[in-house]
Amino acid sequence: MRSMSRMLVVCWLFLAVPFSPAIAADTDRAMKAMRAGDFKTALEELRPLAARGDAHAQFLLGMLYDSGRGVAPDPATAASWYRKAAAQKHALAQVYLGILYYSGEGVKKDPVEAGRWFRPAAESGNDQGQFYLGWMYESGTGVKQNPNEAIRWLSKSAAQQNTRAMGMLATTLFSRHRDEQDLVDAYAWSHLAAEMDPIQATTSARTVIAQYCSRDQKQRGEAAMTGWKRKWSEEAKTR
Repeated sequence: MRSMSRMLVVCWLFLAVPFSPAIAADTDRAMKAMRAGDFKTALEELRPLAARGDAHAQFLLGMLYDSGRGVAPDPATAASWYRKAAAQKHALAQVYLGILYYSGEGVKKDPVEAGRWFRPAAESGNDQGQFYLGWMYESGTGVKQNPNEAIRWLSKSAAQQNTRAMGMLATTLFSRHRDEQDLVDAYAWSHLAAEMDPIQATTSARTVIAQYCSRDQKQRGEAAMTGWKRKWSEEAKTR
């Protein structure tokens, strides 16, 4: 899981946009500096904001220490800033703090505590929090294993186009396979994940899942895929 955190950090630093103008206005200059690779300026901008209690600045500062951008990597300091932001209900800070607790970097390894931070992020609608909480229920790490809860949270995340959740949801549905609808849904999510994410394309179980599907089930899976794509396209137009 920790390697995924590193990928998320780098992607967020260079590609992500602020959550909303109201939330991120104070950190705009820091974000621009980070995207330009000017981490010295970003640190200068973020430190006073974080010290004054700006949750978004605290989260971004934590990410810089977590990824070693502009400073030496320091997961303990990263965890400290994530915790301050997480306590203010900053969803991504809750997710990243949970990842640190899961991996034991910067804090004592504690899967139960990891789940405690993933949960509020998931409940607030954050797709990454939903993915990690679903993953914990699927694996029985930090929580009692519960495939139904895993499917519930992974479904919420997948519906927000989280491709890792799609891939895990597909394999969980296929493993459970209570009825033919599980197969149809597993087919749809495994193929959507592979279409949308090159990494998922190399790890997807879509070929195996397809072998267990009848022609009718495949057609229903394709129809479900079309439905999700239409939904996401319509949602994108209203943003």
